[in-house]
Amino acid sequence: MDSPDSRYGKIKDLKEQAALYSLLQGNGITTMRQLHEKISAMNKSYYDLRGKIVSAERRIKVLDEHLSMWEQYEKHKGIRRQHDKVKQGKKGQFEQKHGTELALYEAAARYLEKLKSGGEAVTPKKWRAESEKLTAQKEIHYQEMRTMREQIKAVENLRKAADQLEKSQQDRNRKKEDNQL
Repeated sequence: MDSPDSRYGKIKDLKEQAALYSLLQGNGITTMRQLHEKISAMNKSYYDLRGKIVSAERRIKVLDEHLSMWEQYEKHKGIRRQHDKVKQGKKGQFEQKHGTELALYEAAARYLEKLKSGGEAVTPKKWRAESEKLTAQKEIHYQEMRTMREQIKAVENLRKAADQLEKSQQDRNRKKEDNQL
């Protein structure tokens, strides 16, 4: 790395060096290896957080499907009751008129029955509460990820600056050795 010629370049280099020094000192980092380990740890935390978000999104999708089927069941339950009360001779006409609603009700009823037989209770209030809680957590995690992304980017830039400083120092040392010979 050549030393900058302009005032702006010198100030920029000084700022990078100060930021690097602050990061290193604040984290007790004394070697490049420790800096690389810090970056790896930050990346691991970032991807762990991403995994939590993906898990939450999957669960929210399942809960949304449960709630959708519950709402479909509730919405068309009245039509099904009317169907059960209709006299045998008029059932065909009623089914023709309300076939879609009856089919939606039956699909929802099968879905909810499958949940029950799988050991899951049909608890729409709990599903809604869990979905809301997971959505709030997901938003918090996204905010943390954005912050982490910026921190990782800054640390990566500092690492690059540290690598350049180290290389520059090695070049200077070589020049000194060559001049002494």
